[in-house]
Amino acid sequence: MSNYQRTTRECSVRQLHPELRQAVQSYFQEHDLGDPETESLMCCETISEKKKVSKLDSWLGEPDTTVHMGMLFTSELLIWVRRGDQSGTILNVANLNAIQVKAYQSILTKETGLEIFGLISSSKGLVNGFIGMGEEEAAQKFCEAVQNAIPKVDPPARKGLLSQWLSPRE
Repeated sequence: MSNYQRTTRECSVRQLHPELRQAVQSYFQEHDLGDPETESLMCCETISEKKKVSKLDSWLGEPDTTVHMGMLFTSELLIWVRRGDQSGTILNVANLNAIQVKAYQSILTKETGLEIFGLISSSKGLVNGFIGMGEEEAAQKFCEAVQNAIPKVDPPARKGLLSQWLSPRE
C-alpha cells in the first residue's frame, strides 16, 4: 500500500498552489520561455497526504505530511515542481526529446503516476524518476498526453549507450 493518499486534478497554471505557480513563473522568466499559461499544453496538480508517520520516518527526520506537486508540459518540456511542508520547493525540467515516459501503476502498492527515464534537469547522467499521481481521470489523461507528445518532438541524432536507453523498447 502506498504511504500517501493522492488526489490529482487538471488545472491551469494560474490555479496551481501559490508556491508551485511562483516557481513555474520564475523558471519561465529566467529561461525566456514566454507565458507558462499560454505555453503549457496541459497542467495538473496532485496533493499527496501521508497516511501515517512510522517510527523509522520520525527517526530519519521530519517527513513531509503534505506534498503539492504541479506538472505541466509544453511542446518541448516536461516540468514538475514539488512543494513539501518540510522539504520546501524543488523544480525539475526535462526536454521531451531526452526522456521516455510511461504511465505507472503498481498492483502491489496501489502506487500510480508517471515514470520518467532520461536526462532530467541538470543531471550528468541518465535518471529514473517518478511523479506520484492519483487515480483520477486527469492523471491518466496527463500521462497519455505526455506520452503522445514525445514522438512529436524532433529528437537529435542519438549515439552509443544513450540511444540504447532512450530508443523505444519493443
